[in-house]
Amino acid sequence: MRIALACVLIGALIGSGLALGQERDYTARAFVIRVPPLDGGESVLALARGDVVMRRAVELSEVAAPGGPDWLREHSAAELTGRLDLALSVRAPEEGVAAALATAYAKAVKGALPVEPGLNTRGQGARRAQLERGPLAWGLIGAAVGLWIGAALAILVRRGSARAVRRV
Repeated sequence: MRIALACVLIGALIGSGLALGQERDYTARAFVIRVPPLDGGESVLALARGDVVMRRAVELSEVAAPGGPDWLREHSAAELTGRLDLALSVRAPEEGVAAALATAYAKAVKGALPVEPGLNTRGQGARRAQLERGPLAWGLIGAAVGLWIGAALAILVRRGSARAVRRV
């Protein structure tokens, strides 16, 4: 029991300690829906991460991106969903900046995509941004991991200390 409790405490302290050393940013997600199929989606991702789209997104955002298009590229991600829609996310230190940049990013990608007849490609902007997990959440995650590790160690220690079975 003491081993499990010690692991829970150590896990909680490690999780909280690591989170305290990092800045908490806001993350906003926007989508481009009904993306034209271009080479199985890989060229869509290349287009979304390209210089032209990044510059256009910064222009459309009407907020000051701290480092321009290069900063946006480092603090954003583009991925295809299971339906081959495009999910875009942006991390920024302020909630409004993250939401504005994610929405502008979706607009820039939608504008750069080729028009395909019969396919109504549309963008869905970010309504708001969410604050990333803080020290309390990471402490709870660390405690849960510590509980699993501690329980496994306790079982191993207990089995190792059992007496050998004697033949009668």
